[in-house]
Amino acid sequence: MAGSAARAGAPTTLAVSELSAGERAAVYRWLAGLFAREQTVESLRHYRSAEGRALLGALGEIAPLAPAAESVARSTTDIPEADLPGRALDLAGDFARLFLGVGGRRTVPPYQSFYSSPEGRVMQAPAAAMQGALRQRNRRLAEAFPEPPDHLAVQLSMLAELVETAPAAEQAAFLDTRLLGWIGEFAARCAAADRTGFYAVAARALADFAVADRAALAADFPARVACG
Repeated sequence: MAGSAARAGAPTTLAVSELSAGERAAVYRWLAGLFAREQTVESLRHYRSAEGRALLGALGEIAPLAPAAESVARSTTDIPEADLPGRALDLAGDFARLFLGVGGRRTVPPYQSFYSSPEGRVMQAPAAAMQGALRQRNRRLAEAFPEPPDHLAVQLSMLAELVETAPAAEQAAFLDTRLLGWIGEFAARCAAADRTGFYAVAARALADFAVADRAALAADFPARVACG
């Protein structure tokens, strides 16, 4: 996000269409990290460093991401250092309830298959399609990440790579087929189930950013949104 950070203090927020490929990729990787694993004291403390504060400042300049940057700041830079362990514990509990099945009916599955299946099942066609996409690019899931390949974090990480290496048409197709068909419902479910709002705000920012990013490509590549 070096480019955005260099524009700190600009009088207006940045539209997604103004971002470079490197900046867009950095955003998708940041969002992937939020949904890949629980927050820890160390991950929260990072935002209190000069690098972390610069990151939040850069993210806060991007219109769809400003609420998420403010939300992270409220949990990190805006609280005393001594409160970080308790905040990390609270957020880890939120993550488990929302995304790891601990919340029962209030769980919000972060898998595309769930939203494309009428029965709400996982490991369906989208998982197989993502597995094929990973194999095509000689990628595999880390053993330390025991999740289906259509997990939101995996898809966002793949999109970040595409933004850096693939033609715009391929990026647009990935957004259409792998994300835009379900992240709106995902964000709505997070809003309904998240007790503290941290992940609800992040999910809404993700959905808004992805829609704006797709719109920036729309003139050349009309949308073909799908869940499967």
